[in-house]
Amino acid sequence: MTAVQNSTTVQHSRYLRVALQSALASALFLGFPAGLLLWLVLFRESSQTSALNPFVNILQANGANKIIVLTICSSGWSFVLGRISGYRAWGRIGFATALGIIVAWFSPLSNLDGWLADGTPIHTLYAWTMSGLVGSVTLCAGLAYGIILRSAKAALTISITTSLVSVLALLLTIFAFDQFGIRVGGEVPFAMSKVTTVSLMMSAITGGAVFGVVFSRFVQKTLKTQ
Repeated sequence: MTAVQNSTTVQHSRYLRVALQSALASALFLGFPAGLLLWLVLFRESSQTSALNPFVNILQANGANKIIVLTICSSGWSFVLGRISGYRAWGRIGFATALGIIVAWFSPLSNLDGWLADGTPIHTLYAWTMSGLVGSVTLCAGLAYGIILRSAKAALTISITTSLVSVLALLLTIFAFDQFGIRVGGEVPFAMSKVTTVSLMMSAITGGAVFGVVFSRFVQKTLKTQ
């Protein structure tokens, strides 16, 4: 095996490790917190316990509370991504992640259901709404990461690839649930909680893997030019 082949093998192995670690970190620090309220609801109902009511009430009281929790938890994702990508100034990407989440919350994409006509089926409205939320967060975060790397190419590549993969994973998960008769607005109890928690987790895993690999590649290119 030549030196070039050895280098290529090592590089592929490294990016596979980055993808796996990024996917795990994204699931833990982004996917789970994003659906925290619904995870708590599901656990409360399955265990028939009232101990979780205070936490559920806090998250239900104001939509901003869920965003605050997600923003705080995202710092864990930023720290891990900084470690595995070689970008040591993880505070910058932490700020970029938080900024992306906040900007996405107020973006028009997070309200795609308002664009649809009255009478649109509930499950269709749900799919559009979730796609807009996930797409806007990944898009805004990707653009913010590109800015800290001072690269328009990085901003466009990270934002577009991650948002497309994340939304696709989300829609495929919603579709899979639908095949088993679990549809938001249907007759299955807590269908929305079940579909949302799993779809957000799958979106975080796939999007996190792509985000980590693409960001790491641009980081390595940046370090080589310095």
